[in-house]
Amino acid sequence: MWTKRLAQPRSQRTEYLARDKLAWLLVMQTLLILPLLINLPAWLWLVWAIAGFWRTQVFRGRWGAPGGTVKTLLTLVCAGGLIASYAGKTGTDTMVGLLVCAFVLKLLEVNSARDAQLLIFIGFVITACQLLFNQSPLAAFYSLGCLLVLLASWRSLYLTTAQSNGLRLRAGGRLLLHALPVMLVLFVVIPRLGPLWAIPNQQAAKTGFSNSLSPGDLGQLALNRAPAFRVEFTNKDEPPPANQLYWRGLVLDNFDGRTWRQRDSWGLPPAAENNQRVLESLDYSIIMEPHGQPWLFSLMTPQRTSAVSNRRPIRITRDHLLYNPVPVAQRLRYEVSSALQLEPVAKVSLSTGERAAHTRLPANANPQTRALAEQWRGEGLADQAIIERALSLFNREFTYSLQPPVLGQHSVDEFLFSTKKGFCEHFASSFSVLLRAAGVPVRVVVGYQGGRWNPLENYLLVSQSDAHAWTEVWIEGEGWRTIDPTAAVAPNRIEQGLDDALSADDQNLMSNNWSGSSLLYNLQLRWDAANFVWQRWVLNYDSDAQEGLLTRLLGGTEVWRITLWLVGLGLAAAALAAWALLRSHARPALRAEIRAIQSLERKLAQLGYVRAMGETPGDFIARVIRSEPRWQASLSIIARLFEQIAYRQQTQQLAQLQEKVRRFPSL
Repeated sequence: MWTKRLAQPRSQRTEYLARDKLAWLLVMQTLLILPLLINLPAWLWLVWAIAGFWRTQVFRGRWGAPGGTVKTLLTLVCAGGLIASYAGKTGTDTMVGLLVCAFVLKLLEVNSARDAQLLIFIGFVITACQLLFNQSPLAAFYSLGCLLVLLASWRSLYLTTAQSNGLRLRAGGRLLLHALPVMLVLFVVIPRLGPLWAIPNQQAAKTGFSNSLSPGDLGQLALNRAPAFRVEFTNKDEPPPANQLYWRGLVLDNFDGRTWRQRDSWGLPPAAENNQRVLESLDYSIIMEPHGQPWLFSLMTPQRTSAVSNRRPIRITRDHLLYNPVPVAQRLRYEVSSALQLEPVAKVSLSTGERAAHTRLPANANPQTRALAEQWRGEGLADQAIIERALSLFNREFTYSLQPPVLGQHSVDEFLFSTKKGFCEHFASSFSVLLRAAGVPVRVVVGYQGGRWNPLENYLLVSQSDAHAWTEVWIEGEGWRTIDPTAAVAPNRIEQGLDDALSADDQNLMSNNWSGSSLLYNLQLRWDAANFVWQRWVLNYDSDAQEGLLTRLLGGTEVWRITLWLVGLGLAAAALAAWALLRSHARPALRAEIRAIQSLERKLAQLGYVRAMGETPGDFIARVIRSEPRWQASLSIIARLFEQIAYRQQTQQLAQLQEKVRRFPSL
């Protein structure tokens, strides 16, 4: 039987992998799978830990390969976990989870180069899947690092002699560098069918505020410095004044005694009779971070809008809000034109039904607030006078804070007459209730206010900490007018931003509060500018951007122009490759150990020792040692390493030889 096995053809025998090649596969899978496991169910960590531990034990020679029972059990665990986690849903997350399961389980049965090659091919797809969950510059560089390790692992499968890890990585790096120019050319010219990362994930990010507002909601959000969106103003090198930077997201007009909500979903488009002529407008584009909701943000009042990153139409609602047909699950770039000034109209009135809706309050809630409003109205005060008295009350008696006391059932009464300490939602809510109790139509608006200007790329960064609530009050003959009661309490919040309006205790609560370090602040600005450039020129490189770029480069986007350009680049690349090949044949490359010894000779020549004609490296080093016994230890090691590499093919010693030569004579 043994003789028969030896007599089998080579193509029918299993070629088992060496230990170093298995180690490379383990490292490769670890690097590739870590970013995905963060976004996938926790039980996959357990499956991966079991598979990795078993494979490690096989690698160490402690355990044998898993049998059919173990493989079947792990397969059933993965199938049951996928069904339980995704409840039969088919989507991006489900498919990625299934692929990761196959990638993990395949590691258990890798025995030959063919198995390892299949695992590496799956690894290329896994690397692409990383970008479904994160498209930042760091994620892109991490993916390039994964490609480097994949190529090094692939190349190591076919090595017949031992080679250091550094040499394997350098070889993989050369392959990657050769592929990068081709990748860049294809990125520029291949028709844009929509980025792969535009596919919505089931676990879309849900950041920012919800479609309701209660005391304390935005105060918690103010602790978050994460970006909400970035704004680039057309033909402007600086932002508009701070009092114009009210980014409207939702209009809340239904109050139940504690919480504000939308009365209807998204209303109807603006009525035709309310379309006034625009006297002054502002054009800008927004790159919106994913927040898992359908609402977008704009300045009052949007006249036109269009999506740049996708082809879905954005609707402008009756309340001049922007509504996206689907929740924003990936970064979205859209352009807006907002009216800064509209033509005055002779008469603007509110219908009886709308007036009733915007003055409605729950019957038995906040009796003290009702009594105060009725007292003001009983004094014969007009709407404008009531508004001014309420703002004067806030300015005189209230404090802006991230740490307000907890409010009970009659939250507005407790805030106005007892605690008098709160955040923007407290002021907007209590101001609205007070005015409604006096019969003045009012509604609460939530969104963001202000932002931080980045002069490196001339854009405005609006963070989650800029979340804000204010009011819009109906003024007869004028329409809805923005009135921010927070500005009466803490004007610094509107003019300079949140940090300048907070006390020292509140600022200690803020995350990433780098206002005291100019170095960290500048680093933060530069990093965010890099993210902005990446999003604008890479992630948002769509068909329109491609057409503009190719028109500037080639004079047009006709097929013959692109074909000629590609043929020219191909001929240039072929000529460069031919020149490099001829040059390498004309002057054969020296082996790495020879280059190391030549580097040592140059160092010794500077110290007065020159190798004689016909003198071997060993004899030369021995002569130097006789003259300089203090170098005996280091030079003896170098001579021994050179001999092992040059004459015994122990190439794994090369890195040590290069390091010894580099550090000589400071040993």
